[in-house]
Amino acid sequence: MAPVILSSDKMALSMFSGDKKAWPVYLTIGNILKDIRRRVSAHATILIGYLPVSKLECFHKKTRSVAGHRLFHYAMSLLLRPLVDAGRKGKAMVCADGLVRQVHPILAAYVADFPE
Repeated sequence: MAPVILSSDKMALSMFSGDKKAWPVYLTIGNILKDIRRRVSAHATILIGYLPVSKLECFHKKTRSVAGHRLFHYAMSLLLRPLVDAGRKGKAMVCADGLVRQVHPILAAYVADFPE
């Protein structure tokens, strides 16, 4: 088993050209020491994709929140589909000792800063 940690936080792309935003999703492995995992120079975290950022103005104000939650969950299900398949079936991976092992990645944590 390989514990997978996901993280995301909405970020502004430009301070000068309006309200352009992105919501990147990063992946790291839980068996990497926290001190190493948090160091940018260690390259222990990878970008796996972006979630859509939308004001959802096509929805009525009272249904906008539900639509936003549905959009988030749908986008995450598409983004994580390969991880779910690998978790169920396993993947042959070369480990640090050079041996090839059948690894089953599982989602251990999702760290995010959600809008209020």
